[in-house]
Amino acid sequence: MSASPASFRPQALISFVFFGFGLASFAVALGWLAARPEAFLGAARAGEMVALVHLTLLGWMGSFVFGAAYQLIPVISEGPLFSRVLAWSHMALHAAALPVLLASMVLERFAGAAHAGSLLAAGAVIGVINLVVTASRRSRWTPDNVGLQLALFWLAATVGMGVLLALARSGRFAWLDAAAVLRLHMTCGVVGFFAGTLVSVSFKLVPMFLLSAVKTQARAWLSIVLLNGGLALAVPALLGNLGGLVAVAALAIVVGLAVFLAEMGVLVSRRMRGLDWPLRGFFSGVAMLAPAALAGLVGALHSAGWLAWAPARPGLTVFVLGVFGVLTPCILGMAGRIVPFLAWQWRYAPHVGRARVPLVADLVRAPVMRVQFFCVVTGLLAVAGGVAFEASLALRVGALAFGGAAACLAVTGAGLVPHLLHPRLQPLGTPVARPRSASA
Repeated sequence: MSASPASFRPQALISFVFFGFGLASFAVALGWLAARPEAFLGAARAGEMVALVHLTLLGWMGSFVFGAAYQLIPVISEGPLFSRVLAWSHMALHAAALPVLLASMVLERFAGAAHAGSLLAAGAVIGVINLVVTASRRSRWTPDNVGLQLALFWLAATVGMGVLLALARSGRFAWLDAAAVLRLHMTCGVVGFFAGTLVSVSFKLVPMFLLSAVKTQARAWLSIVLLNGGLALAVPALLGNLGGLVAVAALAIVVGLAVFLAEMGVLVSRRMRGLDWPLRGFFSGVAMLAPAALAGLVGALHSAGWLAWAPARPGLTVFVLGVFGVLTPCILGMAGRIVPFLAWQWRYAPHVGRARVPLVADLVRAPVMRVQFFCVVTGLLAVAGGVAFEASLALRVGALAFGGAAACLAVTGAGLVPHLLHPRLQPLGTPVARPRSASA
C-alpha cells in the first residue's frame, strides 16, 4: 500500500463498512431467493424480480466492488484517496437509499423508486468522481488504471439510465423506448461496470497474488479495447434495435473476454506452486466467463436473425451466469484475500521491523477457506442449472450453498477481530510455530 499507516486506517474503515453492508445484502438476497425462487423463474410479479436483481447487483456486488475500489484504485494510481469525506457521503447515501428503492420496486411504486434511485445515483456519482480523481491525478496509462476509469464511466451511464427508467415507469417520458433502454442499462451495468472492473482489477491483482510477472501488456490492452469498443457499439445497436450491430458488438466483447481468459491462463501456467483456496474460488468464477460469454453471443446472434436457436430467456440466462456464475465467485474469492490483508495492514504493518508479526496467511483458517470454495462451486452450478432447467429446487440449493460461502466469509471476518483488538506481537528473533496456510 502506498498510503501511510496514519491515512490507511481511516481509508480501510470505509472499505470494511462497504464490505459489511454488502455481505448483509448478500444474505438477504440469498434468503429471498431460497424462499421465493419463482422470482428468478418469471412466476413472480415483475417488481419483485427487479428488486431482487437490484439487491444483488447494488447491495451485494456494488457494495463489495466499491469497498475494494476505495483501496485498490489508490494502489493502482500510487497515491492516496482523493477525499474520505466524499467516500463516507457515498456510503451514507448508498445505505439510506437502497432499502427505499427496493421497497418501492416490490410495491411497484415507481415514483418513489425514482426519488430513491436519484439519491442512490447521487451517491454513486460522488463515488465515481472521488475514484476518477484519485485514479487520474498521476495519469498512469496502464491497462488496469484506464480499464477501471472506463468501468466507472459505464457505471455512471448505468445509473443515469436507471433513473430515467424509473421516471418513465412513473408516467414521464412516454416517448421513451423503455425496453431498449432497459437492455442497455443491464448491459452497461453487468458487462461495462462489473465485468470491466473484474478484468481491470485482475490485470493488477492476479500477478501480485500469483507472483507471476506479466511479460507484455499487449493482451491486457487488447482486452480492454475490445471490451469497451464492443460496449460503445452496443449503445446505438441496442437503442436502435439494430440486430446486426448488436451481434458485432457482442462478438467484440466476447473476443475481449477471450483475450482476458488467455492472459489469466498464461499467468496461472507460470505459477510455481498450487493455488490457495481463495484463488481457486476466484478462478472458478473466471472460468465461468466462457459459458456466460457464449450464452450472450448466442442471444445476440439470435436477435440478429443469424442463429435459429437461443435459450428461452437469453437475457435472464446471461444475467444469472454472469452474476452468480462469474462475479459472485470472483468477489468471494478475492474477498478471502483482500479482507485479511486489509486487517493485517491495519494492525501489523506498522510493527514490521520492530517486532515479529504473523503472516497474512496466519490470520485465516484453511478449513474455512476450503469449505467456502466447495460451497461456491456448488452454488454456481446449482443456480446455473436451476435457471437453465427452470428448477426451483436447484435454485434453493444454490442459494443455500452460496449462503454457506457467505457464512464462511463472515467467520473469516470474525476471526480477524481478535487480531484487530489484541495484536499478536513477539520480540524479534522469537521462533514461531505457524499454522497451516489457507492453501493447505
